Amino acid sequence: MSPRIEITVTPAGETSVETKGFAGPACRAASQPYEEALGAKTAETLTPEYHAAAPVAQTVEQRA
Repeated sequence: MSPRIEITVTPAGETSVETKGFAGPACRAASQPYEEALGAKTAETLTPEYHAAAPVAQTVEQRA
């Protein structure tokens, strides 16, 4: 799943920002500009993906 940010606005004007497809704390950095634009944060729920390790690029070198 490619990373995406979903912003929901209810008819009452309440908003929520939800990140999907992120691993680790990268989701906070990605959603921060939207959260700041929408106003004060009243609650935060961290997903299991937040606690997952972010993928690390790995290079394997083989020597003969």
